[in-house]
Amino acid sequence: MNIVVGGYIVGFPLGGMTWHHLNYLIGLVELGHDVTFMEDGGYLPPFDPTNGNTGDATYGLNYLRETFAAYDLHIPWFYRFGKDGVYGMSVSEIESKLKQADLFIAVSGITPTEWYPMPRRTLVIDTDPVFTQLRMQNDPDFLSYFRSFTQAATFGTLIGQPGCPLPTHGINWIPTRQPIALSRWKPNAGVAFTENRTERAPSFSTVGKWEHSLDRSLEFQGKRYRSSKGVEWMKMLDLPARVPWPMTLGMQSMPVETQEQFRSCGWSIVDPQQATRSCASYHDFIGSSAGEFTVAKEIYTGLKSGWFSDRSACYLASGKPVVTQASGFEQWLPTGEGLFSFETIDEAARALAMIAQDYPRHTAAARRVAERFFDSRTVLAELIERAG
Repeated sequence: MNIVVGGYIVGFPLGGMTWHHLNYLIGLVELGHDVTFMEDGGYLPPFDPTNGNTGDATYGLNYLRETFAAYDLHIPWFYRFGKDGVYGMSVSEIESKLKQADLFIAVSGITPTEWYPMPRRTLVIDTDPVFTQLRMQNDPDFLSYFRSFTQAATFGTLIGQPGCPLPTHGINWIPTRQPIALSRWKPNAGVAFTENRTERAPSFSTVGKWEHSLDRSLEFQGKRYRSSKGVEWMKMLDLPARVPWPMTLGMQSMPVETQEQFRSCGWSIVDPQQATRSCASYHDFIGSSAGEFTVAKEIYTGLKSGWFSDRSACYLASGKPVVTQASGFEQWLPTGEGLFSFETIDEAARALAMIAQDYPRHTAAARRVAERFFDSRTVLAELIERAG
């Protein structure tokens, strides 16, 4: 098939976000499809991790070219910022691609489509469930955008099913999950559990964002839910003293005084931007870890949609056990071996202790979960079939 994938790489050129899209692009190419990458940043200035939001896309454009070359992704691409800043393919070339396409996939629903001719089949992927459905309650333009696609998929695999309270807004949400190009994420056998808890020992780690720059709190059924991790991380402050693993945390926008508070409780704090400066550094950060320990946003833990992190899927594919806060994923993913869910610090400590008792068994189980549930060949084939 001729498939155009809309996404966001030049605008936010960091490894975690890029791998989120690369796994789609590489996975579709490996399935034999003719793939084009399309990025329209609208009027949002591109981010430069060396200088901030300068409005200059030079860093991001070089980053995209180098990344595609590094992963042998020889596909045409288009980038536009505003009405006039056009790079890669021309406007007429991307319009021609879209007219000829069998399918347009908008990853994360960030591509403005009103400037372009769309093919007959279009698919938008909601990668931030709960927030998406609650925002739709008071944002008719946002709801209209999702309804403009012929199909909509969501990482909230429970949405629309009995027991999930979230509104569907009349959309027939296709359940999906992050595809992982397993050929690019191989188990790393060089990490083993050790009783010697030094800084050089492998740690359970994660990277992410402490708080958003803007308040993304939303109300549902009379209760306010915050779309941030900070409140959940504070519940885990004392965890290092209770587990046999070093614990490493890299959170963007984490206040300095909070970093010191976590350090005083035994956490190692790293710069998340360095860990995710490129696709390679992100891959290496995960590969050098013993596993992932993380929390979920309050909006995910309070309203369980079945969401599962794309970053956690990369850990699993690398053969790294994952211990993560319950968000409903435990209803469709097997837990207790290689993957654990928790709701309290006691449950988190028990899971980390169990992994230490037989680390090789849990690393093998983590990879099996990835192969069964996140293999891009399976995930993307199913998604395309469901998109009709």
